[in-house]
Amino acid sequence: MKKSTLFSECARLLSFARPYWKYMAMAIISMVIYTSANGIQISLIKPIIDKLLLGDAQKVTALPRIDIDQNIQTQKNPSPVKQFKKQIFKKFTFIENLQKRVTHSFTSIGIVMATIAPIIFLSCYFQQYFRNLVMWAVVVDIRNKVCDHLLPQPLSFFENRKSGDLLSRLTNDIAVTQSGLTVLFDEIMLQPLKLICGLALAFYFSWKLTLLTLIAFPVIFIPVLVMGKKIKKHGKGSLRHLSDLTDALREMFAGIRIVKAFKMEAEESREIQEISKRFLMKRLKMAKAKAINTSTSEFVYTIGLAILIILGGYVVMSGKITPGELGGFITAIGFMVITSVKKLAKSYASLQESLAGVNRVFELFLIEPTIKDHPDAEALKTIEEAISFKEVSFSYDNSKEFILKDINLTIHKGEVLAIVGKSGAGKSTLINLIPRFYDPVKGAIEIDGLDLRRIKRESLLAQIAIVSQQTFLFNRSLRENILYGRRDASIGEIYAAAKLANIHEFIMSLPKGYDTVVGELGVKLSGGQRQRIAIARAILKNAPILLLDEATSSLDYESEKLVQEALNNLIIGRTTIIVAHRLSTIQHCDRIIVMKHGHIVETGSHESLMSGEGEYRRVYQLHFDTLQP
Repeated sequence: MKKSTLFSECARLLSFARPYWKYMAMAIISMVIYTSANGIQISLIKPIIDKLLLGDAQKVTALPRIDIDQNIQTQKNPSPVKQFKKQIFKKFTFIENLQKRVTHSFTSIGIVMATIAPIIFLSCYFQQYFRNLVMWAVVVDIRNKVCDHLLPQPLSFFENRKSGDLLSRLTNDIAVTQSGLTVLFDEIMLQPLKLICGLALAFYFSWKLTLLTLIAFPVIFIPVLVMGKKIKKHGKGSLRHLSDLTDALREMFAGIRIVKAFKMEAEESREIQEISKRFLMKRLKMAKAKAINTSTSEFVYTIGLAILIILGGYVVMSGKITPGELGGFITAIGFMVITSVKKLAKSYASLQESLAGVNRVFELFLIEPTIKDHPDAEALKTIEEAISFKEVSFSYDNSKEFILKDINLTIHKGEVLAIVGKSGAGKSTLINLIPRFYDPVKGAIEIDGLDLRRIKRESLLAQIAIVSQQTFLFNRSLRENILYGRRDASIGEIYAAAKLANIHEFIMSLPKGYDTVVGELGVKLSGGQRQRIAIARAILKNAPILLLDEATSSLDYESEKLVQEALNNLIIGRTTIIVAHRLSTIQHCDRIIVMKHGHIVETGSHESLMSGEGEYRRVYQLHFDTLQP
């Protein structure tokens, strides 16, 4: 992959501002007006100082510039530069006449400055407003686009990554990106305009002193470029450690019950402190590089200003320029040129730090979803015949250890199929292939003869409802959690689904009813209540294919009875696949398949399987033996 440069990284970041080019144009126009108005202010320093030093404060008219130049300059043959300046002013005499007219007295100079004041106010306001508008719009767009890019990623993408890392990139790294945008839209765009304006004024006042000043520029920028690389390197490392810290904190708070149960508070605290220490060391290295960068520019600025004052005093005493020209030159160099260079040097360091975060955010855009619609994918309207597994094999991350091996299975429309087997037999993996959470490594899964990879995922998922063992509820109201099944459902449909799920009466007994917020992960509800909310959600979706993955495990007898009744209501009229740990819940299924080590080893009804001496009978007897007192 081609190594990115500072320019390419900034260009990519600025590409997000393309939809807001009109606002960008307004900001740039406002910056130009603002900078020009400031330049006009500084240009008025020369006539003010000259009038004061020449005792012209009481006069109405000012001495012509030719008197000052010719009285001071005694050269018979003026330099080529002065001849060039005279030729320029002859061609643009209206500029010189205008300058004389507006600076002929202190009153007229004051009027000019007062006239410029509202221009500075308005241009300053608009350039800041439009810059911030574009900057924050870009930050929001980047965050939204990252989310839009991540959500279609397959389940394996999220399983193989730390959720804390993704969270850190969406929060910490984008916050750093926002800082980079502030630098780009503020200093990087505004300071070059001030620098150009300042140099133009400096050349106007004294071209020789200006050329001498430019010699100092490399002295400032060499350490800036060197330190910039270090700042970026340490900035990226610190963000990596911050990501680890975010993930550790997320895990600690998510598992706080376990932490307290095993009295691991001190151990968790030590781990957080260790990660924080690594983060601190990286930040200190970056702070050191930034300090060297800033200190160097400050040193060069102070030394440069001292040299300018010495040289300026010399050229004034030798009669080469007027005091007003020297005052204007020092003001232009000190307040526009060198200040702009200092801010650009500081901005370069800040930009390098920010680009470390920008790179981590943009890395996510390089990850393409491995499971996506085929170009010729068709929409699935409903299931008409069957779901078929044909020689399906599967392994996680393309490893050589297959979880499923040569599975051949047909599930007919309206059939209730149960899958049983020991832990690790491949039961949950098999049903996770149906909604294309994963794609098989070998073979194919078809619905009505059409390969799932040729079906649009959106239409496929619209035909499937899932109730799993680990029910996830959002920290929202009960109504909103049930509505997750179908967002356009009416309140009557919500009530009907809740009644079929045996949860309506419980909800109505709560002080806020359906508006009750369930807490993070549904912590305010029992396991059985969470399961019945999930079942109500599935009932509301009314999908023709139903996947039940250990939906009644880990429940007490009373809760299991209520959940099983809700499931019986849910199963009616649907093609249902049940992964069951408790064999008592599947005795009345149309068909049962038994899995072992990734293979289907038995198939049949409960009665036919119990009549033999196979794996099902052995597991069934073992299961009920463990239930005996």
